[in-house]
Amino acid sequence: MNRQFLQSLETYCGEHDAHLVVLPMAGASIKDDELDEMLAKYSTFDGVRDVRLNQKIRVSNYQIRPQQIDPVTGLSRFTQSDTSTIFASPKQRLKVIPNGSDYPKVLMTTGAVTHPRYRDNRIGRIARLDHVYGALVVELDGRKKYHYRHIAAQKNGKFVDLGVEYDGKNMYEARPEAMVLGDWHTGETNPKVKAETFRMMEQYQPRRVFVHDFFNGDSISHHNIGKVVTQAKVHQRTGLDLGRELEASYRELMEIYKHLPEDAELVLIQSNHDEFLHRYLQSGRFIDEGRNALVASKLLTAYIEGTDPLRAGLEMQGDIPDNIRFLGRKEGYKVRGWELGKHGDQGANGARNSVRSTENALGKSISGHKHTPEIQRNTFIVGTSTGLDLEYMTGYSSWMNTHAMLYHTGRAQLVNVINGKHRQ
Repeated sequence: MNRQFLQSLETYCGEHDAHLVVLPMAGASIKDDELDEMLAKYSTFDGVRDVRLNQKIRVSNYQIRPQQIDPVTGLSRFTQSDTSTIFASPKQRLKVIPNGSDYPKVLMTTGAVTHPRYRDNRIGRIARLDHVYGALVVELDGRKKYHYRHIAAQKNGKFVDLGVEYDGKNMYEARPEAMVLGDWHTGETNPKVKAETFRMMEQYQPRRVFVHDFFNGDSISHHNIGKVVTQAKVHQRTGLDLGRELEASYRELMEIYKHLPEDAELVLIQSNHDEFLHRYLQSGRFIDEGRNALVASKLLTAYIEGTDPLRAGLEMQGDIPDNIRFLGRKEGYKVRGWELGKHGDQGANGARNSVRSTENALGKSISGHKHTPEIQRNTFIVGTSTGLDLEYMTGYSSWMNTHAMLYHTGRAQLVNVINGKHRQ
């Protein structure tokens, strides 16, 4: 048992008036069938029946083997409609299942408070590498609402949750090394999510803020070519041409900058929506669109000369502060060993991307693009900052408003914004 981590958890629970619940799981052999007496007092579930925390989240009794490589394999079809499910596992996994209701349902595993103890074979060695000292925080909000997030500790038992480090009996402020925002999409950003994001930036003072899909590209989207009704709706809703969209984007950039800590860096990651502008200029479509011809011709010159056209378009609107960085496709940006500079849409050798491809290529990383948060080992994906019911969204949805924090401990954390709040 990791006694230091247990003590940190006890301090956390005392500070937040929370209940600590330890879920038993199978050991290395059939003989490992009893909990340490220090843990037994926290094992309030019998391990036989499912236990509902409220109507929308439960703890499952499903007996997952500790060495199972992906602990939620095959479990998606067993989770009940509208109900998120927590499983005991020494790995931390989060998988969102599309749902027809307001919010998707989530499969999540806990991590462990015990040291790794596996057989010395191939599966055991893999399991030892994937073993996480960790837990799940669940904050209940009445009968149907809840917030959740993972915490992951170092071997010495220290962990950080929402800007506070817990080290045994001690607590310290812990400024995030980075905050990665769910895909922004200027013009479609949810106002409540935006307001809460700015509150989080001011409260936690991240040293770096990373933004995916900052520019939306509504005014020039190739997806709308030949769609008369869609184009009419976009024009009716926004009245946008390219010049106005760049003006709106510059105002948005300055609004984000206003809430940025004075010594922090704002990093715009080149993303597929930003590249709508590249595609528009490459195709020369603006030649037949008088409303965009003047602006686009100026951007075309900058693009040919090697300047990012989005940056050029924003600089036409006003000055760009020195601590705002435009990160190119071929650039990376590592913080505490985590790659934070890749959007997540491009896979290996021109293929579409996947969690597995990202993990194999980048190792530890936090990326975006999918609008669906996910954790698979040290591959984290944020959600979106937009509304969850956009015009082009059809069918069941797994989208969530989810950001990520990376701390000095080298551990990352996904944080959801639900109904305008990131915690209860």
